[in-house]
Amino acid sequence: MCDNMDHIAILSELFVRNGNRPKYLALADAVEQAFREGLLAPGDSLPPQRILARALGITLGTTGRAYAEAAARGLVEASVGRGTFIRSQRPDVDVMPPDMPEHEHAPERDNPFMQERTARKSELNLGFIAPFEYLNPSLSQALRELAGQSASSLDALQSYQRPGGMLRHKDAGAKWAAGYGLPVKPEELLICAGSQHALLTVLTSLCSPGDRIAAETLSYPLLRQLARRLRIQIVPIRTDAGGMSPEALDNACRGNMPGNRIRAVYLMPSCRNPTLTCMNLERRKALVELCRRHDLLILEDDVFALAQKRSLSLPPLASLAPERTCFIAATSEVLGGGLRVAYLCPPQYHLEKLEQTISYTISMVPPLMAELASRWILDGTAWRVLEAKRNEAAIRNMLARDILDGFELVTRGTGFFCWLRLPEPWTGERFADAARSRGILVAEGEHFSMGHGMTEHGVRIALGGTTDRQALAEGLKILSSLLQGEKQVLFHSCH
Repeated sequence: MCDNMDHIAILSELFVRNGNRPKYLALADAVEQAFREGLLAPGDSLPPQRILARALGITLGTTGRAYAEAAARGLVEASVGRGTFIRSQRPDVDVMPPDMPEHEHAPERDNPFMQERTARKSELNLGFIAPFEYLNPSLSQALRELAGQSASSLDALQSYQRPGGMLRHKDAGAKWAAGYGLPVKPEELLICAGSQHALLTVLTSLCSPGDRIAAETLSYPLLRQLARRLRIQIVPIRTDAGGMSPEALDNACRGNMPGNRIRAVYLMPSCRNPTLTCMNLERRKALVELCRRHDLLILEDDVFALAQKRSLSLPPLASLAPERTCFIAATSEVLGGGLRVAYLCPPQYHLEKLEQTISYTISMVPPLMAELASRWILDGTAWRVLEAKRNEAAIRNMLARDILDGFELVTRGTGFFCWLRLPEPWTGERFADAARSRGILVAEGEHFSMGHGMTEHGVRIALGGTTDRQALAEGLKILSSLLQGEKQVLFHSCH
């Protein structure tokens, strides 16, 4: 009780300081500030919601919403029957890429930072998706070919262009979008600096602070981070084996309050990150019909769709509802993470506003980057590389299924990652910590949670971060041994 009283006093003082904010955000900010300032430590419990609501003079619903916001920020976690606790801050292995070799400088042995980086390089990173980058197109060859072009052609790449991109680069973008199954004219799309920039452009242009965006319970973690910084609330929607539940989305929209309605829905229909869920045609049509009924903007970010030939037989949501869908056609997974080129295909009445946002943020995508992407798309290089990556992914998926046979491993024939459902008593965080202690990095499911609590415990395993299949096999065997060890403990405890 003493701890609760102390924590109530801490949160009350910080809550009052944030009095100019909506009450639920003021309380969530107080929790975050208390953690950042060391007033609340990992493992500390937050006061019961009813008691804190009474102390602050706010409703129980406001307190619950604040706790949910704190959970969405990755600050707290709930344990049924025990309460809500400050989370340990964990390494962001899904968002932060592994360190690349730097041949110019040797590590400084006396520098602790360099020692830590060297230690990290010794780990096998199966957490960050860097799909078979050793198969990327040859940059040196492309630059040599580019150097042979006329001076006037090259000079254009060094000059200011329209924020949305040059027309010849948009032409390549239209062909790339067609590869996803989306017919679009060159003048109907914009060139962005990668899919994250495209998503940020849409959120800042078409959403406002206080808006709410529906997303599946497990989804792309950068959506949560961007929403938090833009003061947009994520509304987690129940999912099943087919993806987002239309009934759950409908119920969430029916509960809209004036001035606090769900504005948009974020979906990865062909290959959801991290669970690889693919929506069938019936589910896609049902969700589109609901979005029309409730006037929702659709953010379609199907970055891993190209990895799956079967998925491409299904129409993108943008082709079913072009009047309300912003479709992002990414290139990074095929052409290389450093290229940072993606094509944003929005409803045409939003085109000018979105292009203005690009001009305000980055002025334009560097024309040289867009030129490289265009050359590889138009001369067929991109499609050949995509096929090579699919073939390698197929081999590695078979390898994962063989080594992790007997466990709940979700794979797709040519997927760039797989999803390992964990048996009790594992949680994603506990398993990730155990794997890290053995030199293997995986992405725990909690990292992808859009709300309060976990619907299923698992880890995502990226298959393309190492050039060495044998190294991948050894890493997967370590994960298998961890699961086998837990299975043996459970067996003995039951007997």
